[in-house]
Amino acid sequence: MYMEDFIMDEKRTFVPTPDFLRRMKLYEDTVAHSRVDHVLAAPFPICLPIRLYGMTTVEAVMLDYAEFLPSLMRYHEEYDPDLYWGPQAIFPGAALDTLDCRFILRPGRQIPDKNASFQVVDKEDGYMSAEEYLEYAEDPTGFLMRKILPRQYGALWGLEMVDLSNAVWQGGLYAMIPFGLPPVKKALNAMMTAGEQMMKLAEAGGMVAEKMEEAGWPGACDYAATVPFDVFNDTLRGFMNTSVDLYECPDELLAALAASTRIQVRTIKQQFAQNPFIRSVCFFVHNGMDMFMSTEQFRTFYWPGLKACIEAVIECGGIPHIYLEDRYDKKLPIFAKELPPKKCIFTLINCDLKRAKELFCDRIAIAGGVSGTLLQFGTKEEVVANVKNAIDILAPGGGYFLNCDVSLDAAVPENLHALFDTAREYMKY
Repeated sequence: MYMEDFIMDEKRTFVPTPDFLRRMKLYEDTVAHSRVDHVLAAPFPICLPIRLYGMTTVEAVMLDYAEFLPSLMRYHEEYDPDLYWGPQAIFPGAALDTLDCRFILRPGRQIPDKNASFQVVDKEDGYMSAEEYLEYAEDPTGFLMRKILPRQYGALWGLEMVDLSNAVWQGGLYAMIPFGLPPVKKALNAMMTAGEQMMKLAEAGGMVAEKMEEAGWPGACDYAATVPFDVFNDTLRGFMNTSVDLYECPDELLAALAASTRIQVRTIKQQFAQNPFIRSVCFFVHNGMDMFMSTEQFRTFYWPGLKACIEAVIECGGIPHIYLEDRYDKKLPIFAKELPPKKCIFTLINCDLKRAKELFCDRIAIAGGVSGTLLQFGTKEEVVANVKNAIDILAPGGGYFLNCDVSLDAAVPENLHALFDTAREYMKY
């Protein structure tokens, strides 16, 4: 039985509307490099709909994803992007509070401004050490439970006492003893409360998706997956430490990456099995950029895990959207050569767009090309010129998804209208 069977009282049904089918066809035709009647335009907004209309706050959305729906719907009714981005990128505030999270600062709590963005804090005392890679590789679940969760969440320090790795037969019953101790009971109670909060948040997120799809908009990101390397780079080891580990303990890192890859691939397949409505899967790719990792290092440490995850999404019938968060010019030939044609989207940031188009033409759809800074600080005329230039470079032959070079937290309404109007009216093949 899947977790979803416990969360949902009844299975969701969805009958696609004509608008949904039209937009989904535009999306699929873009990936397939087929001819379309206008450029698909769906920039990635995180806090933008919240701040445009003042109907709620970032803090309120962190506590209840249902708060996001009125602003999101109004944004789509006014600007009519071709896809919607849900609240997945906004951290869940209630569970963070319950678990006493030590690495996220959220608005309305540690940050006084309730409409500020949340912040991820680089805290050395919450990370694993280089000597612990092999421990992770041997038993990822036990390692996370006994080592990482107690370090990163103040309410869970009692989990250090729990070890179920040998809880078998009669002797294994002694492994139950820690569950009778007050620190472990406290941790379990916090986890149960957080579980209830996350269940409510998941239900609210599902409601947002259902309402947006019923209104005719497919999702641009139905599920955000984690790149195996970024499990360490982002959360377990930290950016600076992992970068050093490429040189100082490469074998141990590779062993841990192999374990992480198995877990991420398995999780992707489980997500598709549990949710038949998943179509688009996003990977926000962080530390493989040219300025931090050589092509050889990328091939050795980063690409095998990312490729395995991309292939798992394709195998499950999904569309992988790989969001490259900085310059990857040296790695573009790898993507063009080693991925199956007309199956993926890559958002490019700070890359050579003309060269990318040459490499990806008729193979990989390209998203990006538009300056998010111009949307907030530029003029309408500058935005129109930027969009036209991006279309001139990236749209010929198909396969262009108009996106920005940043996630949008703020923009001038006139500039947003200029972006979407130009995308619909200006087309060159």
